[in-house]
Amino acid sequence: MSSMLPKSDASTAAASAPPEEEEEEVDDTGVEPRDIDLVMTQAGVSRTKAVKALQTNNGDIVSAIMELTT
Repeated sequence: MSSMLPKSDASTAAASAPPEEEEEEVDDTGVEPRDIDLVMTQAGVSRTKAVKALQTNNGDIVSAIMELTT
């Protein structure tokens, strides 16, 4: 769709987007890196949110993704 917008509108829309949240460091002890990547990809969330969801759900990938997407 952005290709349909004039260039000035597209750049204005990008400039008015809210700034990204600062990523805080999170302790990922006990969480597999591949599980974090999978949750991030499937749920479309940051690493911090993925790690917290995995920790909350005792490493259960499906439950973590469900928590983040529903």
